[in-house]
Formats: sequence, structure tokens, C-alpha cells
Amino acid sequence: MPGKVQKAKGQAKEAIGKAVGNKHLEYEGKCDQAIGEARDKAHKLKKHVENKIDEKLDEIEDEDDRGRDRTNG
Repeated sequence: MPGKVQKAKGQAKEAIGKAVGNKHLEYEGKCDQAIGEARDKAHKLKKHVENKIDEKLDEIEDEDDRGRDRTNG
């Protein structure tokens, strides 16, 4: 997934920030994790839309082929 590295980086930053008492680094890590999660969701949505488009195009091609068979037969 595209956001996996971003989430891992965020987890590391958050943990280090907590360990050393650096709130800025801790929050930066949380933001990185949120960005990674958003990228994963966007990627999943993109794949879902692509699959739906492919399915619809296949249906249209099948209908077109059936129409040709009726007119040529």
C-alpha cells in the first residue's frame, strides 16, 4: 500500500517524540500516520473505481457484441 511507509515513519516519530518529551515531533508523527492512512484509502478508492469502470466497459462490449450478432445473423 502506498501509505505504509508514511504510517511507519509516523509511528517512529511519535514514539521518539513521546520518549524524549518533544510534543512537536510526537504530533508530526501523528500527522504522518494520518497522511499514510489517507493515501491508503485513496489508493483503495482508486482501485475500486477502476474495477467498476472495467466492469461497465465489459458489459457495454458484451451488449455491443450481442447487438452485432442479431443484425448479422
